[in-house]
Order: sequence, then C-alpha cells, then structure tokens
Amino acid sequence: MKTVQLALVVDANGSPLSPEKQLAVAISKALSKRTRVNSITLVGWPILLMRMEDSGGYLLFDETGRIDSTFNRTVLADYEHYLNSFSKITSPDEFLNLVKRIPWTEPRGKESVRLKGVISDDITSLLKNPSMSLPVYILERRITEDVASLEVEEWKRLQEIVNSELNKIDEYVKSFIAISDTFIGKIAEERRRIESLYDQEIEKTKAEMEQLLKQRKPIAYEEVKKKVSEFAPRLSEIYGVIAKTRLDLEGGSVSQKQISSLESAKDKLMKDLEAQVNQVLEPYRAEVRVYREKIDSLVAKKNQELAQVDSKLEASRKIVNEVKSALESVKELKKRELNELSSLARRTIYIDEKLEVIIPFLVVKDDYGFTQVVSPLMYRGRNRSLLGLGSRLDNMYSIIDEERMTSFSIPSVDLRDNVRGLRHEIERGIDWLDEEGWKVRKLFEDFYF
Repeated sequence: MKTVQLALVVDANGSPLSPEKQLAVAISKALSKRTRVNSITLVGWPILLMRMEDSGGYLLFDETGRIDSTFNRTVLADYEHYLNSFSKITSPDEFLNLVKRIPWTEPRGKESVRLKGVISDDITSLLKNPSMSLPVYILERRITEDVASLEVEEWKRLQEIVNSELNKIDEYVKSFIAISDTFIGKIAEERRRIESLYDQEIEKTKAEMEQLLKQRKPIAYEEVKKKVSEFAPRLSEIYGVIAKTRLDLEGGSVSQKQISSLESAKDKLMKDLEAQVNQVLEPYRAEVRVYREKIDSLVAKKNQELAQVDSKLEASRKIVNEVKSALESVKELKKRELNELSSLARRTIYIDEKLEVIIPFLVVKDDYGFTQVVSPLMYRGRNRSLLGLGSRLDNMYSIIDEERMTSFSIPSVDLRDNVRGLRHEIERGIDWLDEEGWKVRKLFEDFYF
C-alpha cells in the first residue's frame, strides 16, 4: 500500500515548500511565543484512505484509533402495525378517530452506531498537498486494514438499512392512501345516497303539488269568476256615477270633494272584492302551502345532512394530507441520514484503491512544561514591511483549515526531539526566510538552538 506524506507548510498556491523551508516556517510559528523550547518533535498522524467503488470517494480512517464517528439512526415507528389496524374498522368515523390517535412522526427510538476510526470531518483540503518526506515520528497505528474493512461493511450496511427504510416509507404512503380512499369513498357514497334519497322525496312532493294545482286551479278559477260577477253590478254603477261626476266637475257644477268621496267608495268596494277573492282562494292556497313547506323542509334537511357529510369529507381529506406530510417529513429525515452516511466518502486527488496519508504536526514543549502543536500551515509570502522590522510573525503564515484541526489531539508523552539534529537544513530555511524579509535568526538562537 502506498504511503503519501503531506506538506507541513505550503505556499499561497497550495504547493509544498521544500523541507528546509517548511521546517523554518513551522518552527518560527512555534517560537513566536518567545519562550525557551526544550524539544520539538515532528509527528506524523496516519490516515488510511479506502476507495468506495460506487461513489469513487474515500472513507477516511484515523489509524491511531483516537477519532471515531457516531451515526445516530432514527428507528421508524411500526407503520405496518398501524396500517394493519385499519383492517379491523369499517366506518369512516372509526377511520378518522384511529388516524388521529396514531403518532405518525414519533419514532420507535434512536440507534447510535459507532464507526471505529472513521473521520466525519471533511479534511480533504489537507490531503491535496503531498510533499517530500520529513523525518516524522509516526503515531502508533491501532486501526488495521482488516478493522477498516469491517467498518466499511458496517457503513454499507447502514446505508442499505436507510435506503430500505426510504423505500418502505413510499410503500407506507401508498398503502395509507389506498386505505383512506376506501373510507373517503364510503363517505362520498353516503353523500350520493343522501342526495338521491332527498331528491326523490322532493320530486315526489313536487309532483303531488303539481297534481293538486291541476285539480284546484279550474275550481278556483270558476269560484273567483263567480265572486267577481257578484260585484259587477255595483262596480258598473259606481264607475258610471264617477264618470258623470267627472264631467260635471269639468262643467264646474260639482266640487273635487264629491269626486274624492266617490273614489273612496270605489276603493272600498275593490278592497271588499279583493278580500272575498282571497277568502275564496285561501283553502286552495293552504293546500299548496303544505306541499311547499314540505319541499322547503326537505331541501333544508338535505342541505344540513350534506353539509355534515361534506364536513366529514373535508376532515378526512385534511387528515390524509397531514399524514402524508408527516410521512414525508420522516422521509426527509431518512434522506438526511443517508446523505450523512454517503458524505463520509470524500472525493480526493487520489485514484488508488487504498493508500495511507501522513499528516505532519510539530509538537513543541517549552521550559514551563506547556505543549504547543503546530498543524499544517500556509506560508503567505514575503515580508512587505520596511527592512523586515516591526512586522508580526502571524503575518507570515495561516493555519490550513483550523476548525478541522481541533479533531486531532496529539499525545505529548514520550515524544523525543527529532528536529534538533536537522539544524543544517533549518539554517538553510532561516537563510531563505531572511531573503524573504523575515528576520527570525535571533529568535531561533535565543529560544531553540
């Protein structure tokens, strides 16, 4: 298996500096605290990369065994049991009540699975900078290829479980829709039955009313004609008198008061006629009114019962949509879980089936017993200040992916200085920094050499 050592320091373009330059920049950072250093150890943290054929990405394993990943999987509720419980009910009301009682979004529980050695943080920005090897002390390897292979299988198994759950949720949704359609269909059938029942009764009553009208209208016609005929002589007489009086009014022999008196008598006679006509019609109107009131009552009852059924239909459709939304939210949760798993396989610049990558760190111990760890850096370039004076060393470098570096906790016990013997190489690096405008030689002489 190929082993690649990464750069401790790269330039602004991501290209590794030469080993002596890397040492000079990294140690400059370590000495920036201006505290006498007792020992500096170049430590290599071994990372095993195993390529996943399906995605082309790599699972990254911390071979030291200090880093693990934990995958928290939501255990789905027993939806099969929920759906089977609908087979025991027959009415739409029972369906609605049962749907409301089921906790559709509540999981059965949580399952935490530890993936030994798997690195969940995306550290691929560190892995793209292979370098000439530095004399690093490799931390003890505790995760073997065999262990990593078992964890790969566990990772695949978890993905299969979540994929299966996603497919099951789709099936649960289909089954629930089929069940709900059955009960909604029953409500719709009840609506049609009610509508048909009332429509038949209304039409029957209308037909009876029409039959009554057919019988009563000729009789009423004759009786009203007869009643009007009884008033005809008096009406003829009063209209004749009114006609003569109006002519006299034109001739000036009578007053308007006399005309008004005659008009009042005529109006009273007409009212008497209207009252007696209504009296003749009232028995027949009362018979028709009975049918009309019955029709209005049937229409009102029909609308009331249909409104109740429509309310039940609306409630059923609403709760079905709520259940579908609930299951969709569970599905989205499972998609996030699947994405969490699949995203552990990171794309890198490598094409090997498996390889080992060594991430270098500088572990620095000072006179006060404090330990400082320098993680991979980016060299920012020449010192732009005048004569290299008055410029902070912090401007020389920046930490690569500082947030991700918190995952790497270097053990500081039993680490021996493996850098002091590289003084010749470090001196060349200091000369280069001097040319770059960084006056660090005295820093090295005062606090390390």
